Amino acid sequence: MISELTAQLKDIIQEHEGWAVLNATFGDALKSAPLQREDVKRFLACHIASVRDVPTSILSVALRLSHACMKYDYFAGHAVAARTLIAAVHEYGLHDPEKGVLKTHFELYRDAVLSWGFTVEEILNHPDIIPEAVEMANFNEACAQNGPLAKALGCHIALEETADKEFSLLWESIGHHWKAYGLKGMDDPALSFYHIHIIQEPIHGAMSQEAMTRYLSYCPTEKPLVIEGVKEYMDAYSTTLKAFDRAFFS
Repeated sequence: MISELTAQLKDIIQEHEGWAVLNATFGDALKSAPLQREDVKRFLACHIASVRDVPTSILSVALRLSHACMKYDYFAGHAVAARTLIAAVHEYGLHDPEKGVLKTHFELYRDAVLSWGFTVEEILNHPDIIPEAVEMANFNEACAQNGPLAKALGCHIALEETADKEFSLLWESIGHHWKAYGLKGMDDPALSFYHIHIIQEPIHGAMSQEAMTRYLSYCPTEKPLVIEGVKEYMDAYSTTLKAFDRAFFS
């Protein structure tokens, strides 16, 4: 049953050591004391490097789903991809077309950087970005573009599930020290980038599960590849978070 698979994937994610490391680093450690200013700059540089591929990897998976699912249902195939594409709609600021193109997630992150008082160049050209952050982005991009489609879908599911928790922790942990960081409050642009994900990520997660359900109705034998994708993503994610722990909290 697909509902059983959904529960199985959630268990794989939340029982993986990467989930515990996420809570320990971006949760307990980051909340326990404010980072020094130079560490904040490096932290932002590393995190921004780790999410470089997210908007484009979502588009890659959605496009591949459209092509694949049309072969099974010419008219409804794109509806499968739409469940993935909704995450890109938010990433690209297209979720309220009556207001036009709103700020993309990356533009919101740029606003956060500027609100911290850093320049874009300081962040993007930081000399001490941990290699694991770049490797995380490379892994997800490669899987989304060239990995088996079911595995790419599994990676996307894991990405959305972990992002929901990750951005909640970042908002709470950094926000816990907003005065010490010299921010204006919990609504400071430095924090609002994280907060928008608290609103949007649950939608992305639910839709990614629905995309999986519809895709596997066409290709039920590919279930093991979805599971493999989730596991591989969590392994890579755990490696990245452990590197964050060594760099900032150990």
